[in-house]
Amino acid sequence: MSKELVKDRVIEYLVEELKVPENMIEVDTPLSEYEEGVEGTIDITVVIEDETESILPLMVVQCLDEDIELTESVVEAQMDYLELIDETTHVGRMILTNGDQMMYADWNGTDLDDEEQLPTYDRMIEEYKLAEKEYNEHVANHGDCGEDCDHEH
Repeated sequence: MSKELVKDRVIEYLVEELKVPENMIEVDTPLSEYEEGVEGTIDITVVIEDETESILPLMVVQCLDEDIELTESVVEAQMDYLELIDETTHVGRMILTNGDQMMYADWNGTDLDDEEQLPTYDRMIEEYKLAEKEYNEHVANHGDCGEDCDHEH
């Protein structure tokens, strides 16, 4: 199965199993849409439209050809690119898949043993809104201190 067929299967899974609205799935999004000058493409992006009508990524999926087994060396070879995607988009939730096997990672360090535990679209939105609320409260209390913040939250 080609990478394109893997993408099609993943999109079908996102819509049917995780209840992602089709219009909230982007395919082959250039990283330069998130940060000028960054090269590369995100295979599949699950997005949300915020109050200001900005499109924000909730989860990205990078697809491999079905013939490529997700061995430790294959995953390690993909890590630099996945880190680049995360640094560029600040998405915090990623899947690497060959359509049969998958690796899931998120900011919470969730380690999934089976795909049944993947968050639904509604849950991703809830988690996004909670994180946004916590960030806004932090800024209100401490200002925007960036990633090097060392006071208690």
